[in-house]
Amino acid sequence: NNTITFNALAEGTYSNCKISVTDNTSNTSDNLSVSSFTIDITTPTLSSVTIASNNSVSTLAKTGDRITLSITSAGAIQAPSVSIAGQTATVSSGDNITWSAYYDMQSSDSEGTVSLNIGFSDLAGNAGDNITSTTDNATSVLFDKTPPTLDNVTIASSNSVSTLAKTGDNITLSITSSEVIQTPTIMIAGQNAT
Repeated sequence: NNTITFNALAEGTYSNCKISVTDNTSNTSDNLSVSSFTIDITTPTLSSVTIASNNSVSTLAKTGDRITLSITSAGAIQAPSVSIAGQTATVSSGDNITWSAYYDMQSSDSEGTVSLNIGFSDLAGNAGDNITSTTDNATSVLFDKTPPTLDNVTIASSNSVSTLAKTGDNITLSITSSEVIQTPTIMIAGQNAT
């Protein structure tokens, strides 16, 4: 059981190789066949990383929304270690090149731009550089867990006395919200308002 150390070999695939060894008294062994092997010293890269939320606006997320990273590597890689918003993501792939990682946002997560971190290695074990942003910083998701509030709500009638209304008068509800909101659903006197 002796260890044999080879001189560094160039990157590539080697097949039909044979080895013989010589001891201290110049006795040479029979040739031993060596199975085909590949030398890979190239650092792996990811060719594409995108992020999206399952929210109706894919660049926004609230508590319970799923954040998904779509990852494409330049070659086959081992299962990457992925975190989204600082939490371990669930990772899957069918071909070791195209990967999906997801995490469901929790109320305990910090508000703001959702962070990501991808650690990965190729099949030979060469580690790639950790990735902390999408390809060309093209996409991001903003996490907002704070419910909006209505800071100021007033109601007035088109009547000459704005606090009274008769048939045919228009009722106007004025709302100021704490942040930009979607079009609210408003009912006045049990009827949908426009």
